[in-house]
Amino acid sequence: MKKLRATVKELEDKFEDTAFRLTQERSDFLLPQVVDFVRKERWINLRPEYQRRSVWDTPKRSLFIESLLLNIPIPPIFLFEQALSRYEVMDGQQRLNSVADFYENGFPLRGLEKWSELNGLRYRDLPETLQRGLDRRRISATVLLAESTKKKEFTQNDIRKLVFERLNTGGQTLNAQELRNCLYAGQFNNLLTRLASNELFTEIWEIPSYAENVDTHGFAAAVLRDNPLYKRMLDCQIVLRFFALRDSANIKGSIRSMLDDCMEKNQNISEEEANKLGESYLEVLEVAHRIFGKRVFRLKDSKGKLDLSIPLYDGIMIALVRLWKDRERLVEKKVEVVRRVEKLIQDAEAYEVIVGRPNTSTAIKDRLRILTEAVGG
Repeated sequence: MKKLRATVKELEDKFEDTAFRLTQERSDFLLPQVVDFVRKERWINLRPEYQRRSVWDTPKRSLFIESLLLNIPIPPIFLFEQALSRYEVMDGQQRLNSVADFYENGFPLRGLEKWSELNGLRYRDLPETLQRGLDRRRISATVLLAESTKKKEFTQNDIRKLVFERLNTGGQTLNAQELRNCLYAGQFNNLLTRLASNELFTEIWEIPSYAENVDTHGFAAAVLRDNPLYKRMLDCQIVLRFFALRDSANIKGSIRSMLDDCMEKNQNISEEEANKLGESYLEVLEVAHRIFGKRVFRLKDSKGKLDLSIPLYDGIMIALVRLWKDRERLVEKKVEVVRRVEKLIQDAEAYEVIVGRPNTSTAIKDRLRILTEAVGG
C-alpha cells in the first residue's frame, strides 16, 4: 500500500471540513409543467439566456423532441434552489428551452429520420394522439440546495461555481464569461447582454445584427449563433472590460480577477443604476466612433489588414473616460487624434505595450497610460 502524504487523521479532518452540504431532491415533470414553469419563471434565468447562449440549432432541437416522442431516456436537468421554490438551471437550459419553444410553435421539426413524416410540422400541426403522447412524457430534475461547509470561507457562490464546472466537464466547459453569467445573475449581467446587442456595438465588432437575426422567441439565427464573439459570450466580456477597467483603483491582480470582482461588486445594483451605467457606456462608445469612424479599435496586421483589437479597445475607451471633459474638443480635432494614435502604434516599443504584453495589472496600466496621452495630445 502506497504511503499517505498526510496522516489518516488529517485526511479525515479535511473531509469533515470541506465536504459540501448539498441536499439533493429528485422530481419528474410532465412536459406541460416544464412549459408552465419556464414561462412563469419559476425556473429562472432561461429568458434572457442563462449559462451559455442558446446554441442548439433547429435539427438538434428537433432530434431532442423526437427522442421524447420515442420515449428514449433523457439525462436529468440540474436545478439549484436559490430561494424557496425559485430555481436556477445549472444544466439543461437547451433542453428546457427546446420543449417550451416547441410547445409554443416556435420552430418546425427538421432533419428527423425515425419520424421523418413529422418534418416541417410544429406542435399545433401534430395529430392529437401525438400531442397527448408528448404531454405524458417527463423530464427528470435533480434539485440541489447548498447549505454550507464547516469552514466559512466556502460561500454559496463557491459551491455553485464548483458544481457548475463539474457538471460541464462531460461536454463543452463553460468559459470564464459563461461562468460569470451563471453566477452573477441580476441587472448588471442583463445590462452586459443588452449592450452587446446594441446596433453600434455589433456594427463595430462585426457581429450580425440582433434585429435581423433574433426571432420573437429570442432564438438566434445560425449566422449569429456561429459568430465567435456571440457564441461564447465574448461580446459581453468585451463590454464588461470597460466597467472593470474604468476605475484605476480596481486594476490589480489578473484580468480575470478584475472582471470577476466587477461582476460581484455590481451584481445587486438596481435597474435604474444599470440603466445609468448603460447610458454612460454608449456615450463613450459613440464618441470613440465619432473620432475613429470605421477604424475604431483596429490595428494593422503584418499584411496591412485592419483587425479588431481588444487591448486597443480597452485603451481608447478608458482614455475617453479620463478625458471626458475634453470630448468635444477631441471630436473637433479627430484627424489629429487619429494621427497621434496611429503614430504611437507604429512605434515598436509602444505596440508591444498595447498588444504584446500579457494582461497583468502593470501591463494594463501602461497601456491605458500611453493611449490616454496619445488621445489627449
